[in-house]
Amino acid sequence: MLNKLPDFIDPLYAVKHDKHYVGTVKLSRLKRLGELLTTDINDSREVTVDIKFYYNKVIRFPMFEMQLATELNLQCQRSLRNFECPIHTEVRGVFTETMALVDDLPEDIEVFELTQEKFSLHELVEEELLLCVPMVPVDPNSSLAYTNTYDNQQSETNDSQESQPVSRNPFAALQGLKK
Repeated sequence: MLNKLPDFIDPLYAVKHDKHYVGTVKLSRLKRLGELLTTDINDSREVTVDIKFYYNKVIRFPMFEMQLATELNLQCQRSLRNFECPIHTEVRGVFTETMALVDDLPEDIEVFELTQEKFSLHELVEEELLLCVPMVPVDPNSSLAYTNTYDNQQSETNDSQESQPVSRNPFAALQGLKK
């Protein structure tokens, strides 16, 4: 097991030798993800990466398991304030040279087509983190600074209608609109 993550990995070599990498990647290296974050790109935050390569004898594919952990600084779409969004994800994937071979795989396994001999581990980490960013980031601790007067008016109208007898005619509501 190594503490340093390599930039590029030959996945077939890594599977053949049961490689296990544990290390960190600076968020500043992940440019596309940096566009979604509210902190300065020079922020010293890191992503903890734990990736293990092996050959799965049951499904007969070279496989990997990757765990990512970090905190992303996002803008809450409710309060427009910055907040820390913790990210913890685990990905299981297989490598294949043609997509025709992967039709019978379980749904929880990601498929990565090998188009080159080596691929960038940092790009794989960035892709997975991009999938973890919520489409509409909302801080669970945020609240709205206004009250909805429309809902209050509707509840008062419903309270006054509850005291009246319930009409069984489905067109009775239309009669009220007519008047």
